[in-house]
Order: sequence, then structure tokens, then C-alpha cells
Amino acid sequence: MTQLNLAVGKWVVGDCGKMPSEKNCKLVMAAPEDQREDLLDASVAHAVKHHGHQDTPELRGEINKMLETIE
Repeated sequence: MTQLNLAVGKWVVGDCGKMPSEKNCKLVMAAPEDQREDLLDASVAHAVKHHGHQDTPELRGEINKMLETIE
């Protein structure tokens, strides 16, 4: 993440390209670890708007499992 001039520390990353999709989406989003819930909300909004999913507890759980923490 240093190539993006982001602060040192733990970051949470959501990579839409890791989920099966007919759109072959490659969107990647990142947030500081303490903003994981914000990233989850943004990822769910993307899944709903661009991939036609419904905002359900199950979808949120699946996306939350796919968020990766990196340093």
C-alpha cells in the first residue's frame, strides 16, 4: 500500500475480483482497520447497485468474510 502513499498500519481491503461475477468486476477498496464497518457498508452498496444483490445479513456476512487485513 505504500505505493499509494497510505499511512503505515493495518488496512482492510475488499477485492470484488475475488468474487464470481458475470461482469468480471475488478474494483478494489481499502480502509484503515478501524473503519472496517465503513468498508463493509461501501462493499455492500457496490454489490447491491452494480451486481444486483439484496442487502441482507447473509450478503453482509459473506462480504465481511472476504475482507482481508493487510499491513
